[in-house]
Amino acid sequence: MEKGTYGYLNKKHETAAVRTAAFFAFTLLLVILGRVFFKEHSKVFTICAIISVVPAAMSAVNLIMFLRYKTGRKEIFDETELARGSIPVLYDCVFTTEKESYGVNAVGIINKNIILYSEYKQFDAAGLEKHLSYITKKNGYKNWTIKVFTELEKYTGRLNYLREKEIRLTKNDREMVDLVKAIIL
Repeated sequence: MEKGTYGYLNKKHETAAVRTAAFFAFTLLLVILGRVFFKEHSKVFTICAIISVVPAAMSAVNLIMFLRYKTGRKEIFDETELARGSIPVLYDCVFTTEKESYGVNAVGIINKNIILYSEYKQFDAAGLEKHLSYITKKNGYKNWTIKVFTELEKYTGRLNYLREKEIRLTKNDREMVDLVKAIIL
């Protein structure tokens, strides 16, 4: 499943859980093989098991990051789809900074506007706006309006407003969609 599609986070939960379990099972298998079946080479199997813990641990960290956020309610998706028209919208986005992670249900991008909606409580909207402003300017995109909404009605209202202006998608808008896809988990 591609980044930005509805259901992406739930699918990532499943794949990360399976991958993590497989990595740890492989490590355990190496330990058992070394201790039970190949006693004369047990040190080699132990070293291999120790080395195999690194990717398993990295996969576990990835799993933990994805478990913090889930795919938004179906109503959010349905209302956004009704409001967006031809405006590109990315769903199930997780933005990360050095200090914090932000779960965002939907991101609409059109005409130098990036509008985001998040249903998560305790959400630092100003912090995410500041981070995205920094990222866009750093990548050469100046004068973009970035607004985070925590109320679905206001978010869909803004999408409706932008859709009714009948703005055409520009090259910069397409590039911004690609940039946002590149920076989300």
